[in-house]
Amino acid sequence: MMERKQLVLVVLFVVLVAGALGMRNYFAPGSVVRRQVFEAVASFKSEKILGVMSKVSRSYTDQWSGSYEGLGAQVQSMMESYDGLTMDVDISSVKMGDGEARVELAFVVGGRTQAGRGDILGTELDPCRATLRWIREEPGWRLVETEALDIPQYREELQRSRRP
Repeated sequence: MMERKQLVLVVLFVVLVAGALGMRNYFAPGSVVRRQVFEAVASFKSEKILGVMSKVSRSYTDQWSGSYEGLGAQVQSMMESYDGLTMDVDISSVKMGDGEARVELAFVVGGRTQAGRGDILGTELDPCRATLRWIREEPGWRLVETEALDIPQYREELQRSRRP
């Protein structure tokens, strides 16, 4: 009887330690930022503009004269122009700094028009690439800047329109 009680206590202890270690990873800033990215992607696929923009800081900027409002307009335009939006994202790294995170990722956006289904931005062989800077704001982590962006279909246009 006593051995069974000890076994139960050992199992309970192991479960608690494993849970604590899992929670530590779940709440680690890098994991939180990853979840924010994937929540924004899920909102994009569901064509929920407010879900996407809730992950973007009102002080968002980029090298192509982009702003929070401009980014929102581009996302909304894409949602209106295509049905069945898809977005495959591969996060290659999340580098944490002092109250900020840099996320390097590759992505492909697909969708459907009356002409059929296809890739809109990037392809499986030549995906889009981006480096995104996230900062900790109230109530959480938000995208504040696109530091680097490569969209194969728009490479020349992105180079020409980049601010010095």
